[in-house]
Amino acid sequence: MKKALLLIILLLAACGPRPSSLPAVEFPDQISTMVPTPTLAVLTKPIEEHDVEEAYAFFYEMKNLVALGEYEHFAEEIRYPITATVDGQPKTFIFVAEFEADFEKIFDEQTLLTLISTDESELTFTPQGIRVADGILWFDLICMDPACEEAEYLITEVNN
Repeated sequence: MKKALLLIILLLAACGPRPSSLPAVEFPDQISTMVPTPTLAVLTKPIEEHDVEEAYAFFYEMKNLVALGEYEHFAEEIRYPITATVDGQPKTFIFVAEFEADFEKIFDEQTLLTLISTDESELTFTPQGIRVADGILWFDLICMDPACEEAEYLITEVNN
């Protein structure tokens, strides 16, 4: 009987409210979500006349990487997270290795041929970025620091 009484007292003590000596921490600017979200907004730099040649060079490099089958290096030039269609379903990629592993599922042979055969003069410059071919790929000048003193071209959208 003593053991049962002791067990009940221990359970009640364990389940009861505990006094906390630490104050509760509040994060007023955070909204809870069910999915991970980037902590910093994507800042883009307007593409000016002197940035056009660099855009052509970036696209030429992407074409060469695809033509040579260097999918890992292509995947390194993407602004993550990015969403693409894999096996008919949208999939969000967060890491280079994930994108590279599914590269051949993301880009079929026809899409790769279209990408490779697109000439630099066919790029469409818009305020939302640079469109390749019929929009299979978009890239933009992404700020690498909050002041946007350093920016580089990265792929921002894949439409497969």
